[in-house]
Amino acid sequence: MKNILCLWAFLIVWACESKQSSRSYEEYISNHREETHEFMNNDEDSPFVGADSTVTLNYFPANEKFKVIADIERIENGGQLTLATSDGVPRVYDKHAFLKFKINDQPQELLVLKGEDNGGLFLAFSDLTNDKTTYGGGRYINLNFSDQAEKITLDFNLAYNPYCEYNEVYSCPLPPLENYLKMAIPAGEKLYK
Repeated sequence: MKNILCLWAFLIVWACESKQSSRSYEEYISNHREETHEFMNNDEDSPFVGADSTVTLNYFPANEKFKVIADIERIENGGQLTLATSDGVPRVYDKHAFLKFKINDQPQELLVLKGEDNGGLFLAFSDLTNDKTTYGGGRYINLNFSDQAEKITLDFNLAYNPYCEYNEVYSCPLPPLENYLKMAIPAGEKLYK
């Protein structure tokens, strides 16, 4: 009987912690989206500067299934890759690393590029939601990791549309062929219109 009571108490604590963890994550995503909303509507660097009405972006509900731990596999002397862009002016990047992970027990990988100008990391991807519920030109995820890092949290709930989705004056690189995921990623930002 004592063992059953201990197990029951453990399950209650575990359920509460799990619910709290999930709630905290949803709050984190909600806060991130509120900050993005504030930026898009009020910042002078917003692609919506001068818009006549309040901008509201569309998102999938937060889903922790699309927050994964990825192994970082660096590319030594991987060369360069030229990406097409929304305005037809190609951009050159260095191949930096592959992120290897699983979603629904399916192995996936994405190529991370490094910009020549500022050396920042660049991750653009496409998936089976493109042209249906998400922007046809793919989405981006901001990330950063040190030269010593072996793993990174890759959160598709933070995926966002490139600015050319909102304003054609922006030039947006399209995802490399290596980053076309053959599955739907219903997480992050949806189509704007």
